[in-house]
Amino acid sequence: MSWLVLLAVLYNLVTGRVRFDIGVFAGLVILGLLRVAEPQELFSGFANPALFTVAVVLVMSAGLVESGILTGLGQGIARRLQDPRHQIFALSMVTGLLSTLMNNIGAIGLILPTAQRMASRAQLDKGIYGMPLVYACILGGSITLIGTSGNIIVASFRRQALGEPFRMFDFAPHGLAMAGAGLILWLISYLAGSLKKIEDMNRKNAGTEEMPFDLPPSSGSPRTRKNTAIVLVTMIPVVFLASWGLIHPAVGFSLVVLIMMAAGILKYEQALESLNLPVIIFIGCMLSLTQILQSNGALALLITPLHNSIQVLPPFWLVFTLVAFTALLANILDNSVAAVMMAPSVTLLYQSGGMNLGLDAMLMAVAAGASLGIVVPSHQVTLVAMLATGFSPQSFMKSGAVICCFAMLAAALVITRVWA
Repeated sequence: MSWLVLLAVLYNLVTGRVRFDIGVFAGLVILGLLRVAEPQELFSGFANPALFTVAVVLVMSAGLVESGILTGLGQGIARRLQDPRHQIFALSMVTGLLSTLMNNIGAIGLILPTAQRMASRAQLDKGIYGMPLVYACILGGSITLIGTSGNIIVASFRRQALGEPFRMFDFAPHGLAMAGAGLILWLISYLAGSLKKIEDMNRKNAGTEEMPFDLPPSSGSPRTRKNTAIVLVTMIPVVFLASWGLIHPAVGFSLVVLIMMAAGILKYEQALESLNLPVIIFIGCMLSLTQILQSNGALALLITPLHNSIQVLPPFWLVFTLVAFTALLANILDNSVAAVMMAPSVTLLYQSGGMNLGLDAMLMAVAAGASLGIVVPSHQVTLVAMLATGFSPQSFMKSGAVICCFAMLAAALVITRVWA
């Protein structure tokens, strides 16, 4: 029965017949009515520290925007770099960096308005600017614990299995490898393909009167020395303490949020709005569902045949297989769903014995794959950027498939080297 409910939930995610959060919540209610799980287990996912960490990161991202510390960043780039190719590169680097320390929706939301203005001023298709930002944002988020919800979820399952979660920058080796692979391929293929469009437009505009450099003011809050100091003094120590494992990210970033609210940087109403309740409900319910699958033995029924088929693989190909399968789930379903489904699965695979890898390497493979939802344009970041800049889903899938393949290889090599 548990598997039937899970399959129904996944089918609904693919088809979208019912809202994703309502669908998975209904699945839990059905399991409760059929007495497959007791109430304390039915909603156990909402007591998972990973869920609270995701919520806190969402609120903290809103606080960073409201603090004004990033106001004018995109405009500063536009004033210093006039060549569209340099602008695209700089915007992508900034977006990738921002996504390592805040929610990726917030990161790309800060940069998109500037990207739109740059494209308009250069009289270029906005999609030329928008698509690289998506890859930079999603791959940049894979570098740190808080950069993506998938990493947070994987770290929580390591804590359950080994007593300690992954630390802030444990994901950096393979995250940097994937981001680097994406950057190199983008420079070679995507930017080279757009180069002709840019050069043709520059020749077309040659000899015409230069447009005045006038960017509309940013919609973000104005930057003040007080707000900047508060954000830096609170965030930097917490990031370092979390990276050394001296404080749990949920606790540390909760302190940052409280200080932001006490200082008046973030209002209570804004904090509530930034929580994104449907996402919180969805992740909590999925965590509960996987816990039920584990406790009633339903997950073990799938693990046994899977264990027999992959335990003979060499370490590199085992890592690559896990990365690829998780990436497939991340593109078809969602990065959080992929992490929630695969993290307990690989934990059981490891505990069943005979594997050629340690649990850390297997969990890192799951984290890497969950961060590669860059082929099917279903990620929230992709949808936001596609709506704002108008690039086509076909071009995104074509470029994303190439980047994803090379990023999987890069991640598998690094994980095997570092964690195996």
